Amino acid sequence: MSEAFDRAHAWVRRILFWLTPSAKTSSEQNPKTAEDHALVLSVTRPQSVPHWRQLRYATRVLSLFERRILMGALFLFFIFILTGFSLLTANHLISVPADGGTYTEAIIGEPQAINPIDAPANATDADLSSLIYSGLFRMQGMEAIPDLAGSYEWSDDGKTLTVHLQPEAKFHNGKPVTSADVAFTIESIQDTARGSLLAPLFRGVSVAAQDDRTVQFVLDQADATFPIALTVGILPAELWQDIPPTSARLANINLKPVGSGQYFVKSFTRDSYGIIRSYTLESFDRYYGIKPHIQNLTFQFYPDRQSAEDALKSDLVDAVSFIPSDEAGKFGSTARWNTEKLEIPQQTIAFFNLKDKTLTDAKIRQALNIGTNRQDLLAAYNNLASVAEMPFPFLQPTTSTPYDLDAARKLLQDAGWVVPSNDSVRIYQKPDPKKTLPAPVSTASSTKLTFTIFTPDDPALLQVSDALKRQWSLLGAQVDAKPMNAKDLLKVSSQDRNGQIVLWNILLQPDQDLFPIWWSGQAGDRGMNFSGLADKEVDTLIEQTKSATSTQALTKARGDLSQAILKQSAALFLVRPFYAYVISNRIKGIPDTLQLAQPSNRFQNIGQWYIKTGLRWK
Repeated sequence: MSEAFDRAHAWVRRILFWLTPSAKTSSEQNPKTAEDHALVLSVTRPQSVPHWRQLRYATRVLSLFERRILMGALFLFFIFILTGFSLLTANHLISVPADGGTYTEAIIGEPQAINPIDAPANATDADLSSLIYSGLFRMQGMEAIPDLAGSYEWSDDGKTLTVHLQPEAKFHNGKPVTSADVAFTIESIQDTARGSLLAPLFRGVSVAAQDDRTVQFVLDQADATFPIALTVGILPAELWQDIPPTSARLANINLKPVGSGQYFVKSFTRDSYGIIRSYTLESFDRYYGIKPHIQNLTFQFYPDRQSAEDALKSDLVDAVSFIPSDEAGKFGSTARWNTEKLEIPQQTIAFFNLKDKTLTDAKIRQALNIGTNRQDLLAAYNNLASVAEMPFPFLQPTTSTPYDLDAARKLLQDAGWVVPSNDSVRIYQKPDPKKTLPAPVSTASSTKLTFTIFTPDDPALLQVSDALKRQWSLLGAQVDAKPMNAKDLLKVSSQDRNGQIVLWNILLQPDQDLFPIWWSGQAGDRGMNFSGLADKEVDTLIEQTKSATSTQALTKARGDLSQAILKQSAALFLVRPFYAYVISNRIKGIPDTLQLAQPSNRFQNIGQWYIKTGLRWK
């Protein structure tokens, strides 16, 4: 009994530190009252939350089951934290374009003179110049918008344009772009010794520098489309002024040009024969506008389209542009590329020879118009096209041309072309307004309704002519197609003028001037007015489009001109063919459809293209 009591007493003493002084107890063992009291309180009233250091004893205190519960709770806690963080960032973090990367495009041809004055003679030079140089204006679709021009104003009579330059604009050598550079560029274009293809755009134009940042243009007549001419890149006068105009195309500066555009020439390569194989451009850090995201552009040059397409299939390049519709299908069965549409001011038009004895009757031309199913013609371009109904490619019609076989047949009937009782091809029978004549019998001497379509030896145009042949046969006409090379067809159309119906793809210039095609003066020898239309109203309206003093006046004049041409039924506006721009899917920010004034304008929005991405908190 006493032994049990002693053990209990010893246990209580260990808990309460109840030490009784004795002779054997040292001074270090003597209890301190304050400390003992604090210890008692800490045991009798423990903290509700364990101290961080006490967690290391959790495995000794908790049972296996309790430890498993604790680990599960901790796991769920971290899952909830991660889920909550993910939901939070998903709503507030967005992917944005980042700077960097290299874009490589295959170009067919070789650069010759990379400067804006001579570039129009070579599509490859035009592509490079559009990135290296910048003009007072730049094309956005079919409209000229300010570029180097920080601001501008027209005089009331529309004959004087004053342009104020961007104050931050610099050439790639660090020198500022001044009005003297602008004046030098325009005067170089006007110099006959230079032989620039752009000279007609500046005929009757004088240019003068008002101060370092202000330049003024005086026109001999108002022209609302003049800013389109000012999209030409500006040359640095300091580097060009000592080069004779007659030898400018041979100057070394054409190989490593200096402009003020978004990109500058970083390097180029040649093979052992001296042929240029590639150009690499780099983003210009001091560009006055929005700096592009893509750091480097590399252009690889190939002798033909097949070589360029093979390079794309082998992933040697990222893109090939202006692939015809009959070849675009080669790239549509893989996820490696995106196919964008390139729209230029081009139309497939069937011109009626108004001097042809059959087509002189407007009812015949009208019947062929409403008897043509334009939707059916899109298949000739693998549906990479749209219906065209207006002389101006991008002008929307107020009303669509109806497709009505019955109405077309009635027009032919009223014009005296009737279906004989023994044939499906209509023959001419002079109509009698007083009575209905019975169906005649076709004989060898009968005048049959026959048409001949002259067309270039082009796959798509041949398909269009075949489609027209099928459609017009439903009207009771006998139609033949006569393909020939473009040179011979041009002679038939503009010199001999004996082509009955001429089918051609017509490409307008960026200013969409219809003068070469529809002005009566172009209906003579070697003129491009293939129909031979001579109409005073049309001539007057053409002059109004060329002398409009405002955008509103120009738009109205173009609408009136379109209606005047359509009223004459001198041609069928059939389809607008597109081209394919096949680009690697790693290149982002490119619109599905690019409307271009000319092929080199496909880089008009390159500042929005990107390869790399980053995250941003919104």
